Amino acid sequence: MLNQQKKYRTDLVNTIIGEDSSVKGVLHSQRSIRIEGTFEGELNSQGEIYVGQNSKVKATLFAKHVVVAGEVVGNIEAIKSLHILKTGRVYGDISGDELKIDEGGIYKGKVNMDIISAKNAYEGSFQLAKN
Repeated sequence: MLNQQKKYRTDLVNTIIGEDSSVKGVLHSQRSIRIEGTFEGELNSQGEIYVGQNSKVKATLFAKHVVVAGEVVGNIEAIKSLHILKTGRVYGDISGDELKIDEGGIYKGKVNMDIISAKNAYEGSFQLAKN
């Protein structure tokens, strides 16, 4: 069954873990990551991490932007923003610059919106610049 919403823009997302996939380990990407299946371990992206509606992620997440429509059990460090959609569930501590939780979204953990650790950056350290 084809679903027109399943088409991904490869210029925005270059790593996709499909619905029937289950992955354990550490995944680093200079671009964005989309999880539609099951992932356990660590995700580190210089772009966005998108957790699909039926996804189950048990991992530590580091990215500029994180969007959660499924379930994440683990800590999230979103440098720019974390958005928990109405179907999203996050169980773990979060840090970053901006947090948005849609009505119906579930979050349980500690929030720290002013400290970002550069040690978690992919490929060495970097400096954050406020625009």
